Amino acid sequence: MTDNQQPVAEVSKVKEPKGSAKKEYLIKIEKDIQKYWEDNHINEADASDENKEKFFVTFPYPYMNGRLHLGHGFSLTKAEFQARFQKLLGKNVLFPFGFHCTGMPIAACADKLKREIEDYGLPPVFPEKKETNEEEDDEETEVKTGDYQWNIMIKNGLNPEDIPKFSNAKYWLEYFPPLAEQDLKNFGVMCDFRRSFITTDINPYYDSFIRWQFNRLKEQGKISFGKRFSIFSPKDNQLCADHDRATGEGSKPVEYTIIKLFLKKPYPAVLKNLENREIYLGAATFRPETMFGQTNCWLLPEGEYGAFETNNGELIVCTARAARNLAYQGYGPEWGKVVQVAKFHGSDLMGAALKAPLTPFETVYVLPMMSISTKKTTGVVTSVPSDAPADYAALIDLKKKPELREKYGIKEEQLFEPVPIIEVPEFGNMCAPVLYEKHKIKSQNDKDLLEKAKDEAYLSGFNKGVMIVEGEFNGVLVRDAKPKIRQMLIDQGLAIPYGEPEKEVISRSGDKCVVSLTDQWYLDYGEEEWKKIVENHLKNNFHVYNIATLNELNTTVDWLREWGCSRSYGLGTKLPWDTQFLIESLSDSTIYMAFYTVAHLLQGGVLDGSKPGPLSIKPEQLNDEVWSYIFYGTEPSNTNDISKEALDKLRKEFLYWYPVDLRVSGKDLIKNHLTMFLYNHAAIFPDKMPKSIFANGYVMVDGKKMSKSAGNFLTLSKANEDYGADATRFALCESGDTHDDANFERNNANSAVLKLKAYLEWVEEVLKTKTVPLRDETSEYIFADKVLDARINVCVLESKKNYETMVFREVLKTAWVEMQDALAKYRETMQRDNEKMHKKLILKFIEVQAIIMSPIIPHTSEYIWGKLLNNNGSIVNAKWPEIVEIDETTLLSDEYLREALHTFRQAFQKESKSKKDKKVQKVYVYVADKYLDWQLKSLELLSKYKDDILNPKIVEKPKVSEENGAKTKPTKEETTEDIAMKSISQELGPFMKFKPMPFVAAKRDQLKKDGEKALSPNLPFNEFELLKSNINLIKACFGDASNVEICSLSGSYQDPLKKANRAQPLEPSIAVVWEK
Repeated sequence: MTDNQQPVAEVSKVKEPKGSAKKEYLIKIEKDIQKYWEDNHINEADASDENKEKFFVTFPYPYMNGRLHLGHGFSLTKAEFQARFQKLLGKNVLFPFGFHCTGMPIAACADKLKREIEDYGLPPVFPEKKETNEEEDDEETEVKTGDYQWNIMIKNGLNPEDIPKFSNAKYWLEYFPPLAEQDLKNFGVMCDFRRSFITTDINPYYDSFIRWQFNRLKEQGKISFGKRFSIFSPKDNQLCADHDRATGEGSKPVEYTIIKLFLKKPYPAVLKNLENREIYLGAATFRPETMFGQTNCWLLPEGEYGAFETNNGELIVCTARAARNLAYQGYGPEWGKVVQVAKFHGSDLMGAALKAPLTPFETVYVLPMMSISTKKTTGVVTSVPSDAPADYAALIDLKKKPELREKYGIKEEQLFEPVPIIEVPEFGNMCAPVLYEKHKIKSQNDKDLLEKAKDEAYLSGFNKGVMIVEGEFNGVLVRDAKPKIRQMLIDQGLAIPYGEPEKEVISRSGDKCVVSLTDQWYLDYGEEEWKKIVENHLKNNFHVYNIATLNELNTTVDWLREWGCSRSYGLGTKLPWDTQFLIESLSDSTIYMAFYTVAHLLQGGVLDGSKPGPLSIKPEQLNDEVWSYIFYGTEPSNTNDISKEALDKLRKEFLYWYPVDLRVSGKDLIKNHLTMFLYNHAAIFPDKMPKSIFANGYVMVDGKKMSKSAGNFLTLSKANEDYGADATRFALCESGDTHDDANFERNNANSAVLKLKAYLEWVEEVLKTKTVPLRDETSEYIFADKVLDARINVCVLESKKNYETMVFREVLKTAWVEMQDALAKYRETMQRDNEKMHKKLILKFIEVQAIIMSPIIPHTSEYIWGKLLNNNGSIVNAKWPEIVEIDETTLLSDEYLREALHTFRQAFQKESKSKKDKKVQKVYVYVADKYLDWQLKSLELLSKYKDDILNPKIVEKPKVSEENGAKTKPTKEETTEDIAMKSISQELGPFMKFKPMPFVAAKRDQLKKDGEKALSPNLPFNEFELLKSNINLIKACFGDASNVEICSLSGSYQDPLKKANRAQPLEPSIAVVWEK
């Protein structure tokens, strides 16, 4: 996470962590439970029962250059919650966890610390920071990406006496991974830590596995060697992959074409001394096919430009940043060397004459454009006003503003009309002018409108455009002509390929990165056959929990191409066939899930693999043939003295656990790791492709990006310390599950501490101290008991659905909030009716909630399960509650009763206002306990026309006619539903005296909401008996009236106020008789 400057005062409203006995009480329980799990090997999983269904879930191993933070905790809870849920379904669940150390960051930090100690002493005394000119933008200048490394480590709580040890990169690998493992254990993660490991060649077992993987990739032709555009750090003298970056993660090389616009003599004054040299303005473009329509060249008048030496004796005019990129692409006098021979502003070249390739004009001129950014491409833009809206807008500005021309010495005759070069169906052969008018663009300053117009022009031109130029390209589709025209210009020496980063990339060493054309080993992602396997898998055999994840995966598969997989600096595994190179960090982390399946048998319970495991296999015995037997079953010619029994045990583990059932990750890894994860499985394990991926957004803390400067940065250990594991997990579960950023609120974590402690206290009162009076287990359920039982069952079913779809915030709603709400209502009802709670039901509630909440709050649930309910074994091995059916009748009765009581209270309160001090003499509640004839007919007709109502189709669209020359109001659109309702009204003609249509409309709406059951002529329960059995509740609605009579319209009854006929089934009417 990068610092996001926010005033500390903004977060001061957050309550401090509960430093009370409540939190300490919960943490004490958590420590005891964690010891119980470890002592009894609860979280360990083996391929012992081949017939038992398995579930294999993994999470990207975090990078070990510091402590785990809340962002790690948030994402990994998705894997953790699902792992525990799947275990409750009776599956054999494996959730392993490794620690990533490959790459440049650790080595860079260690080297930086070493330099600081050498330069500033031990302990170092740093000089005061000098004020710098913020406007200075030297491309060679190191970017300060943070504080001194020594100070960073002090801020992270490290003892000054220990910090010098971190100048050795290996010490980082010894220090942070064990702390991360302990933080995870304290967090209650259900991981099999026997299988944990660190990466790099420090771990010889993992090192051997990665060498095997890369040998297989090379055998298949997936790895090649050659020059490719790549993000490169000149300071580090190596490629800068995503994990090596301080900023710019995800930025990739973007390839342009630089068009050479040669200066004509005489040269402008600032270049007069170079008239013996060939000089060209280097205009970068995405659209070389439009060069037939060039009318001029644009420069930013205030922009700083230079003339730079190239590799063929020509000079290029461009910005310094572009020249630096070009130098690392082989266009400088020496590779990586920038030689500037002149420096000037764009205004110094205004009006200069140029020779442009392919244009019909013998000479074009340099003109001013105010919207050019010198932070992007070369700062030189060639103008094609027929097809580029921004070019057309700037040209119109110059034509309309003589004072602008005069300012820069531009003559009107130097402004040329657009040249038609591409025919586009929607816009003709002048795409840009048409879009200029369409979007009502006024000038080149209308940036947003011009951006929309540009996107429209480029998309339509490329996809539908046809070239209309003289020669071989006339009539050729733009998409076909583009690469041919580009190559023709390059072959004729009139253009060169050029690349630069998509957005600024700063390496962790503080270097502004460039795009280099470098000899390197690269993975050939995007190769058609390989790509097709991945695309087919995503389409046919793959599950995502959010369509946004699938869309982004498909997009990435579409654009991902050659990926440099080698570098010369950092930590990692050496390429087996070219040991001068290390395998970069995103490339050694794609199929390590397969290593998890056997790691516990190879390594002896140590992260670095320094000791052999239970099979006593040494790392040097693991040659490629042995690995191929484990994963492919290919018989090795030499087993290196590994027994057949040991080999078969390793293979059995792999075959049992693979493929990966679920990969959980933050959404930021979709564009690199997750896509490469799929590609590499397609190459190495094509018949064992991953089954699903879940990706989530980032997590904020208290509504703000997590950062130390904002005072809201939380390590996982700090969260465990402040709130305990279960309260932290509870609050993280509340935070969110989608691609949108989630929000962890510290007040919610504090609140969770109170909720969990209060609930435990109540459970202890019920089960331990037995101070809560309960009815005998054998007694029959009364209505309130049945309601709670039914609501428990609903919560179990709904929670299961929510777990399965990985919407954990909804799990918390159904498994905690609604369960607690049901319990609270039950306790309130029993207390009001002076009844004891049913012992069997309360025991069921406690046990069921412990189970269905155990994935989220495992320690609290385990404590209730074992210590309070006295169950044998761990709740981890409990089974998800089986629900045969839901008592819908009881639930409907309960819902009806609550709504009826609410209606009674409101009606009585309204009527009471006009009665002042009068007392209630008697209350009549009238119940229509069956449908009347006209209502039955209405239900019958609704059933007859239900298809037209549920799936309405438009029969007649609105019409507008003219009367006396004026347009009338449009007629209303008519649907099959409208016609059905008219038909029902006509067929109910004999019953119109009962005014049936409001009843019909209400039932129609209920049909849409609840389906056909809404039209059943049978009532779901005995309304009369239900109200009679709850007479005390009804009396309370009428001010505790003593005389309340429930009357059935099918029996005899009194109706002094003539209100009985207002009653309908499930809609009772009331009549209140007041004393005179």
